[in-house]
Amino acid sequence: MTKESFLGVDGCKEGWVGVALNTNGRFQESILVDNFSDLTKYFPNVEIIGVDMPVDLVNKPSRMADQLVRKKLGSKRGRSVFPAIPKFMIERKWIDMKADELNKESRRRLGCAFSRQTINLKNKILEVNQLLSPSLNIIEVHPELCFMKMNSELPLEYSKKTWNGMQQRLKLLQENGIYLPSNLGPINGLVSPDDVIDAAAVAWTIKRFHAGHAISYPDDSNSPQIWV
Repeated sequence: MTKESFLGVDGCKEGWVGVALNTNGRFQESILVDNFSDLTKYFPNVEIIGVDMPVDLVNKPSRMADQLVRKKLGSKRGRSVFPAIPKFMIERKWIDMKADELNKESRRRLGCAFSRQTINLKNKILEVNQLLSPSLNIIEVHPELCFMKMNSELPLEYSKKTWNGMQQRLKLLQENGIYLPSNLGPINGLVSPDDVIDAAAVAWTIKRFHAGHAISYPDDSNSPQIWV
């Protein structure tokens, strides 16, 4: 993979699915790995990775980035934006704690609790945040925000889990030059279609980021940001 290629990643129950675009923004390859760090071994020259997972946590009840993107997506699609867990939950002392114990501490510190679905992402969030370094730029991207951007700033009508929703998202990718092949090689039959489609949307934003066209929520580099 060349330094100019664009890598989008989505967390899935099987691990991590990555979609790489070539320098022209066309589909290059897809991969499924167990650990996030395996991506950097498979793509040793990549300098920017986009991922649909919280990057840059804070010890607050919520992040401005999540609030802004949820509002931007509206009532239907905004529900796909889960609040990021507080930073203490991925610290060594807490990472192996159960949801009830973590929420007890969260109520003590922050006066709020988080859903089990959100807390269950903590190990994946830790994987991503452990790889942050000056030599590897990892940016946070939300696929539904990508598709909204592709769709003339309009939130998509159908859920990605539906047939109509999948077809609409594939069409938007194709309109932007990304044609996902019917045969994805080694990951055939292993990954849910919506995870591959989301990873491709994230890669589209990485291409925009590389070209200097991406925008962030919020527009403040001192805060956690979600890019599109």
